Amino acid sequence: MAGNQLPTMRHVLPLTTIRLERKLPGPGTVTVRIREKVQPADVVAEVQPPTKHYFLDLAAGLGTSEAEVSRYMRVELGSNVEAGQVIAGPVGIARRTMRAPANGRLLTLSRGRALFEASEEPYQIHAGVSGVVVASDGTSSLTIETTGALIQGAWGNGRRGWGVMRVIGQGPSDRLLTDQLDINLRGAVLLAGVCDNAAPLHQATELAVRGLVLGSMTAELIPIALRVAYPILLMEGFGTAPMNRVAYELLNSNAGREASLEATLREPYGRQMPEVIIPLPTSSRISSPERVIQFAPGVRVRCMRAPHTGAVGKIRHLIPKAEAFPSGIFARSALVDLEEIGSVPVPLSNLEVLA
Repeated sequence: MAGNQLPTMRHVLPLTTIRLERKLPGPGTVTVRIREKVQPADVVAEVQPPTKHYFLDLAAGLGTSEAEVSRYMRVELGSNVEAGQVIAGPVGIARRTMRAPANGRLLTLSRGRALFEASEEPYQIHAGVSGVVVASDGTSSLTIETTGALIQGAWGNGRRGWGVMRVIGQGPSDRLLTDQLDINLRGAVLLAGVCDNAAPLHQATELAVRGLVLGSMTAELIPIALRVAYPILLMEGFGTAPMNRVAYELLNSNAGREASLEATLREPYGRQMPEVIIPLPTSSRISSPERVIQFAPGVRVRCMRAPHTGAVGKIRHLIPKAEAFPSGIFARSALVDLEEIGSVPVPLSNLEVLA
């Protein structure tokens, strides 16, 4: 019956092999070699931003005629200038000047107008995790492999960071408060419970934390979360649900270790999930996570929707016929032994596999 129901997968693994692909957003150069070891802060690629051009109306800006502009030029065509440097003027009693809008150079001057080419610094891509480069095409992508714990979440704010993980509060249901954040947490990745107030997010910015892992966060904080400079990763999603026990215990057991946050902002129908990676040493080859695990007796699952959102348990058996629920729907279901709740029927569409 469950053969046609492809389960949603979320990995919560204490030790596995993880491969991270770094795709360059534009033409660039991969700066590391295959089999080279990298650390999170290492630059692994550089991307040259597209060249920007500006038309500068020097005659209008100086308040002079087109023919007189060349008299007031302070730089030669083709020479490099810095942002804010005076390129023409001053003119008149008001001492009017024209300045460079960015670092770059003047290409041409005609009829009182100049063509300015801005030069942008290359955009650097960091490894973001400790590991080994296992693949690269030299120009557009590379793959880094590492072994360690992998904990995937529900939502991220689109940023990446790394640092030593520190635990805030007494458990997964504790609210994150500003008085829990002090200077000793500067540069750390924080593991906390629930955030329902903007103040701790602003406080974390002032402390220059490297990341924040939460069980959940109220939806009105989304605009703030998207603006902050550090990664925010939610394990359960929006609201006030505590982090599921399996994920919290695994994260908590690795407190004091370096953690890398890939707080991917998921696209509709996108496959990449936000995740926490904790590199761990190993002396043997560890297999990669399974990509698909079908619903079956003994498989560990997590409830994605009410009334048991976030509850974790194991499937006792698949119910052969469609089950009727209080909402009035009939759905393919499984009898699940949920921790601290007991055995309850749950629609398969409300379950995800915790691999």
